[in-house]
Amino acid sequence: MLKVAILGASGFTGFECIRLLQAHPNVVITHLFSLREPSSDINTYINTDSIPNNVEMFNPQTPYDIDCLIIALPHTHVFPIMPELIAHSYKIIDLSADFRLTDGNRYDMHYHNTHTCKDILDDSVYGLNEFYGTDIKKATLVANPGCYAIATILALKPLTDKSLINHVTIDAKSGVSGAGKAMQDRFLYANANEHLSAYQVNSHRHMAEFEENCPCSLTFTPHLVPMNRGILIAAYIDLTQIQVMDSLFELYQSHYESAPFVTIEANASYPSTQAVVGSNMVKISICQVNETRAIVMSTIDNLIKGAAGNAIQSMNLMFGFSETLGLPLVAQRV
Repeated sequence: MLKVAILGASGFTGFECIRLLQAHPNVVITHLFSLREPSSDINTYINTDSIPNNVEMFNPQTPYDIDCLIIALPHTHVFPIMPELIAHSYKIIDLSADFRLTDGNRYDMHYHNTHTCKDILDDSVYGLNEFYGTDIKKATLVANPGCYAIATILALKPLTDKSLINHVTIDAKSGVSGAGKAMQDRFLYANANEHLSAYQVNSHRHMAEFEENCPCSLTFTPHLVPMNRGILIAAYIDLTQIQVMDSLFELYQSHYESAPFVTIEANASYPSTQAVVGSNMVKISICQVNETRAIVMSTIDNLIKGAAGNAIQSMNLMFGFSETLGLPLVAQRV
């Protein structure tokens, strides 16, 4: 059995890792860790018969008897400990933003912080499993993409890889859990419920990942939707070359023919968050407007495919398991 520990176990994505890994047939969770005073309410939600019944304070200098450490901490929290962690023998999957970018200066600009471990960036593999699976299989440090980044890059990359996008305008919508547990006024029930609001217009930090993985002229507007989870993006694309629907559909089909969590649909079939929430699936829909314009839509569960599920998918690749092992393929409809 693969021995896995979770650092940041009491957050939304940390808890989702616990929930999914409890159903993984080849994994035993041996440690739940926190960098701060452990949460006292986590045992209310988990089956402690099969995992540790307490959250431990993490010591990065300790060589724990584990095979894989999943880190579910906010950005900047991993900088002080990563140099010590990579000296150990276990593999690491980091869900923070700290090692997602190859260019540390781009991190400084988008996250308004100074990257203090730029020498480690070359050791990290970006955890976009559908495109970088070969490198992930050999990696010891995988950086999980941001949730908006996964939904957006999977929708655009087949086109940007062929230089087919002249400009794209993206309308993105996400549930409140995408912001994590940090207390902010706009996430209070009275402020979020019954309201739809735009934020960080064309300045969202996940745009740094777009720039590195699907570079093109792009406008991005995210919106906060009064629901718990789910992301839906609609990309309005001006193409560089004349295309017909059949060629676009074939392009996407060829890119994702071996991707078990991605489904491609066309025209009359449009994605909804209800079709993916509770699963690790990505639903992509292509709509042809005319020969030089198209709309591509994608939807994911931001806590599963956008975070914990995608990380476990990377873990499966890193340790030679079936890519789908332990991950839900069917949405939870109610």
